Amino acid sequence: VLLGHRASALEGLVAHRPPATSWKRTQCGSPTSTADIPTKWGQQVSADEPPLQLFPRPQLVRGVGRSSELRDHGDPSTWGSLNGLWEWEPASSKTPPFGRTLSKAILVPFPVESCLSGVAPRRTEDVVTEMLYRLVFDLPPGPGRLLLHFGAVDWQATVYLNGQQLGRHSGGYDGFSFDITDVLRAEGNELMLLVYDPSEHGMQPHGKQRASAISTPGAAVYTPSSGIWQTVWLERVPQQYIDTLQIGQASLTTATVKVAVAGAGELPVTVTVYDPDTGAEVAQAAGRPGEAIAVRVPSPRLWSKDSPTLYDLRVRFGEDEVLSYFGLRTYQLADVHGVKQPALNGKFTFLTGFLDQSWWPDGQYTAPCDEALRFDLEATVMFGFNLVRLHEKVNPERWYYHADRLGIAVFQDMPQKYGGAGVDLQPVFHQELEAMIRGRGNHPCILQWAAFNEMDCWMAFPGSAFGDVISLIKKLDPDRLVDADSGGWANAWRVGDVNDIHTYPSPGDTDPSSTQYAMLGEFGGLGVTIPGTEWAPGRCFAYRQFSRSSDQVSEFSGMCRAIQSRVGHISASVYTQTTDVEFECDGFLTYDRRNKFSPSETMALRKANEAIIQASALKQAMQSIRHPLLKRVH
Repeated sequence: VLLGHRASALEGLVAHRPPATSWKRTQCGSPTSTADIPTKWGQQVSADEPPLQLFPRPQLVRGVGRSSELRDHGDPSTWGSLNGLWEWEPASSKTPPFGRTLSKAILVPFPVESCLSGVAPRRTEDVVTEMLYRLVFDLPPGPGRLLLHFGAVDWQATVYLNGQQLGRHSGGYDGFSFDITDVLRAEGNELMLLVYDPSEHGMQPHGKQRASAISTPGAAVYTPSSGIWQTVWLERVPQQYIDTLQIGQASLTTATVKVAVAGAGELPVTVTVYDPDTGAEVAQAAGRPGEAIAVRVPSPRLWSKDSPTLYDLRVRFGEDEVLSYFGLRTYQLADVHGVKQPALNGKFTFLTGFLDQSWWPDGQYTAPCDEALRFDLEATVMFGFNLVRLHEKVNPERWYYHADRLGIAVFQDMPQKYGGAGVDLQPVFHQELEAMIRGRGNHPCILQWAAFNEMDCWMAFPGSAFGDVISLIKKLDPDRLVDADSGGWANAWRVGDVNDIHTYPSPGDTDPSSTQYAMLGEFGGLGVTIPGTEWAPGRCFAYRQFSRSSDQVSEFSGMCRAIQSRVGHISASVYTQTTDVEFECDGFLTYDRRNKFSPSETMALRKANEAIIQASALKQAMQSIRHPLLKRVH
């Protein structure tokens, strides 16, 4: 199986796919050049084996087995992936051509514009905004209900099964599902999608995607990712089943679980907590669907970078039982000498991290495999960082699962309408913001939400509309901090929990206040260009370029010393960036994920970051001596 991943298949599931010979990887580089730079994982992708076969939803898994095994592979009796070759073609009408084979083949779930899709356009004028997907599959009847899940489709998807419209979903970053039990046949099920993605020409949040970047790349925007870009899968569930979990874990002792169910009935819900090391039961509580069920953990171990403890959680409702997890931690504002500092589990901990675009030269929005998805986070740890600011993108759930396991804090951006935003953006922005928070809010790694970035689109929310966005976030998730406008002019209004500035290349300084902590939301952008790894050779950009990696290490170490001298005044910093991205060559890693630095240089970078974190630990110790009872507030 591709890349060592075990394939998943419901019993009797057979997908009738185009022949493998109908797919071929295209150029993984700018069409304006001859560059071809797939990652080592992308080079292994083929149409012979379906890609990305690990279980896509590790926080809600059905089946019996070891926790780690279930989160990676699921129970093959309960789910099956539909990833692999599908039929595809540009749409010529609003009515799908049922019963007809489409003209091309695409490798799902790689977005259309990626080289791994097999159908990537080479010019901006060739970008397809309306497209069709088709897959025919067989699946004999089975017990309970059958759900069809989409991890994400950019941007609007109308889904049909056997000629019947199942529904329409708008939003490029959140998952959606349909109960297909009553429409299913034993053989010859025709699944079709009509997808519309206007990219930057629409009124929807699209992050840094821009179709114009294909023919005229640059300006901090990148090749778009249209269509299906996360796993498509089927799942068997009982007649009455657990639909979603909402897990409150911003506590040092207690988790609260709210269970939403589907199907009639007033059955009770039981939640049981297990020790992650021994598997022993440590706590149990019961309640009703829709209620907040509190379960107190005795002698709890808290989630942090040094000890990212994740407790196993099993939730039972009638005949249904699911496996989940949580990590107890708090991230709150503390009063220190009349100004605010953030406290992780009651202690001041400086968070220093990467700005992460999470883009790929071969899959664009989609990592070529789970190992690749995990790699960027492991590199973050290797370089001594304890934070990732995920920039204007929402990643697949497995990315957050890896961050949870590694103890990496995440500051999550809301994807922006990057350029051309007007007031018609507001209802769509609200809808997708709420979907992001509900869809990723169970992950303990996420400590802070960012509503807006710089000048990207906050001016589409004049007057009270700006404050309404911040209030919506606080209403949906009162336990996390909110960065109202990372590095933007709206910081002058002192709304939200963070005073956040961006300065390039050198790290600037800003002030905390009685209501906000101070954060350096972006700085750096230093770059060394590695020949043979460029999206377009000879056209790399960095805020400050170096011919030798050792010179960049010296410059970065000096920046870290400057930040270290301001620890406590500033409480978090974000360096641009994890990897090179298209024409930006300011990553610690190249775009195809090679380390630019020698082992000794990598260690020097790590020590520079660790010195900042250690300085905050020392300051925390001194504050504890002087002020043993720091007042913490939300």
